[in-house]
Amino acid sequence: MGVAKTPFKAENTLKRFKQKLFTFFCFSFLVFSAFLFNGCSKKDYSEFCASADEFLEAQGFQGTVLVAEKDKIIYARGFGSSDEKHKKSPENSVDTIYEIGSITKQMTAAAIMQQVEKGKLSLDDTIDRFFPDYKYAPQITVRMLLNMRSGLLDHINGPEEFFGARQAKNIAKKEMAGKPVDRDLVLKALYKAELLTKPDTTYFYSNTNYYLLALILEQVSGLTYDHYMQKNIFEKAEMKTANVEFQKTDSAGYYRGNYYSIPRNMALGCGDVNAGVMDLLAWNRAYAGGKIISKKSFKEVTDSESYGFGVYCSENSILHSGSTYCFNSYNEYFPAEKISIIVLSNKPQFEMNATMVAGRIKKLFFPPVESEKQEK
Repeated sequence: MGVAKTPFKAENTLKRFKQKLFTFFCFSFLVFSAFLFNGCSKKDYSEFCASADEFLEAQGFQGTVLVAEKDKIIYARGFGSSDEKHKKSPENSVDTIYEIGSITKQMTAAAIMQQVEKGKLSLDDTIDRFFPDYKYAPQITVRMLLNMRSGLLDHINGPEEFFGARQAKNIAKKEMAGKPVDRDLVLKALYKAELLTKPDTTYFYSNTNYYLLALILEQVSGLTYDHYMQKNIFEKAEMKTANVEFQKTDSAGYYRGNYYSIPRNMALGCGDVNAGVMDLLAWNRAYAGGKIISKKSFKEVTDSESYGFGVYCSENSILHSGSTYCFNSYNEYFPAEKISIIVLSNKPQFEMNATMVAGRIKKLFFPPVESEKQEK
């Protein structure tokens, strides 16, 4: 789907939007089923499904919501137009493909763990093995990249600090026009940029960590990132419609009337996957089920008190939100109960917040225990 080409607006407008947009919260039968299923799975969940319908319709929600437990899809329904600028566009459905933004990161992390399991990489390798010309590389390990503890600046959320004001302005122009940026743009700027903090002293969410992990993956696997993800992540997880191609979705979102996306060579490894709810359901099941990495490795990557390996870890779930210019998303998985709660929207985050929608869906699905009722 093509991008709408628009006149360039002042870069501070884009920066303000980015500040709003990139707010991150710390906190094969599937595709065939998607064609058949739209609604509630069985009578046992009819009250939840009715409440979910009422809430989402009242919100004017635009996107797709899925709730599943074990091998059952409990609720799956699309709302609103897949492209609100074109009246003949179909409604969103359980098959609609969206940009999923930073949910990408858990897949990049899994790909890295596959290489660790093969002995091609160690989590404690310093990255001078891969980027010998980078002056801070001997201080940074693969594990620090995965856990957002490298001290690197963020090339997406803070482009002026990372690239410099002039280059950030040029990138903004290309983004708005749907034009690509050079493959080595981020790496060249990284070599000149200073660190935000000393490595392994603090957590700081930076997309640059996962951009570098994608480049490391290419070096150790001998495959392009695109080929590797298709062969070793999407196909193994049976994610039938997932891809990493620029704007290869069947939905469009708009910011101030314009549809544009983060360039591929900026989003590499950190926010470039497109997928639907059925793809993410397949991913959750395969990732936790030992089809992507071993169950031992899965336990290791989800054994965190906060953020690690592309997910936020709570006491009983792993989760991540995602946000691009015109889409936002949320994916949460409860390993013990095998419950997935997935919300994808073709609206900008400040217009339709997928994380907040998911929070309400969770409250409807998990009734408060008696002690919580009494506290209220």
